[in-house]
Formats: sequence, C-alpha cells, structure tokens
Amino acid sequence: MIEEMQNAKCEMRSGAASRPGARLRRVDSFRIPHSAFRIAPRPRGVPSSFILHPSSFSSAFTLFEVILALMLLGLLTGAVYSITSAAGEASRATMSEQAAVRRVEAFIKVTRGAFLNLPRNGRIQLRFSKFPSGAPVPEVIFEEAPGVFGVPSLGGGSLILAARPRADGSRTMSLLLVPRDLASEELERLKSGNSWIPLLPRVERVKWSFFANGEWKDEWPPEAGRPLTARLEMESLDMGGSIVDAQFWIPPLAAGSAAQSAPNPQPTPPPRTP
Repeated sequence: MIEEMQNAKCEMRSGAASRPGARLRRVDSFRIPHSAFRIAPRPRGVPSSFILHPSSFSSAFTLFEVILALMLLGLLTGAVYSITSAAGEASRATMSEQAAVRRVEAFIKVTRGAFLNLPRNGRIQLRFSKFPSGAPVPEVIFEEAPGVFGVPSLGGGSLILAARPRADGSRTMSLLLVPRDLASEELERLKSGNSWIPLLPRVERVKWSFFANGEWKDEWPPEAGRPLTARLEMESLDMGGSIVDAQFWIPPLAAGSAAQSAPNPQPTPPPRTP
C-alpha cells in the first residue's frame, strides 16, 4: 500500500509538469492515514479462543503445578473420607448396642411377668437336656401356668424356656409349647424341630439358680415346690460381652410363706460391663 501511494505521488508530479500553464507544487511530505494500519478483523468461523495473545502465556499453570494440586486434592479427599467413615461406624455401633439393650430389657420384662403371673397351682422346674452336638441346654419348665409369656391357654401342656445353641457358638433364649401327655420320643422330635420361638439371640454362659430356705440352688426338681426367687445370669454378645444379672420374685403360695427371707426383691439392675 505504501508503494502504491508513492507511485501516486510520482504520477501527480509528472502530470502537473506535463500540463501547460500548470503551477508546480512542491510536496514536502506525505502523510499515511491511520486507517492503513488497522488490524484485520477475525475471520468468520474461527473462535476467539484459538487466537493466541502474548498475555495468555503468562497466566497458565505448569504441569508440575497441576500434578501438585491433584495430589493435594487426593490427600484432602482421603482424609475427609476416613473421618466420615469412622464417624459412621461409631454411630452404627452405638445404635446396634442400644438396640441390644432394648432387646435384653424386653426379654427381662416378659420373663419377670411370667414369674409374677404364675398361678397358684403352677409349678416350676429346672432340667438339663443335651443338644445333638452334646452341649448341655438348661431348660426352665412352666407347668399348669396358663397366661405366662402371653400364652392364654396351654391346654394342660407346659412351656419350656431354654438357651438353645446356635451355629456360631452362641445361644438363643427360646420358648417352646409342649402339648399334654406327649411321649418322650415325640418330645425329642418336637424339641429338635423348628417349633421354637426365639426371644433373645446371641447370649452365652446362661445359668439359672433358685433361692429357697436361705440359699441359692443350681438345681430345682419338680418335687422341690415353689422357690421364692429365680435368678438368671448370662452374657450378651450384642452388648460387647456385658454380663446380665436378673432376679425374678415369685409370689408365695400361702401368706405364711411370705415371712421367709427372700434375697433383695428389688428391680433388676441394668446390665453391667465386666
């Protein structure tokens, strides 16, 4: 464009000199308009992000900075996940232990009601049987006791409260309704079946004892009569191995029997941790 303007200047000089009578003008300078230096517009279809500017190179991150930022982000994410996971595990463990405490309290409440509601002609006995694996199973038998454990009528039969072994080595406090005049073979078949009602799972070291005549006894045959107090000791695995010690007062048959010394007929203390 500059060359074209210079050529136009020369042509103006030659044309002025060739015309007769024309006055020659001296052109001292030639100014180039500013419009000649305008930047060409961006072509259509080309995004502005494709046009590189010198200032864009100074604000970019290096590869080392990007890798370092990713490493810090990964460390922070791992720390947050660990804290959240630990808090969730603690919360689940607390809720599980609280549920186990409520199950134990409900079982003790139902069992206490069974002893308190024992009718006048009701009988209690403690018997030990053997599981097919050979493990001894303590069984508390309620005879002639309709209404205990929420059973309105036994039909002349009996109820067995036993700590049955489980596959994982623990025991489950279960209840079985035994019909009247059942043969021994049929009774064993019934006890080995699935007619048991589970009441409290995952317990160990179950021990029953009965108080009468001023002492605790680990055996209570049918001819022993009615004890004053029954005691249940066991270990709850769902409560972290806490020992449960519950005592159940049994109403005496006659008014004169109440004068006997019964061991502290107070409410059962809460489960304690050894």
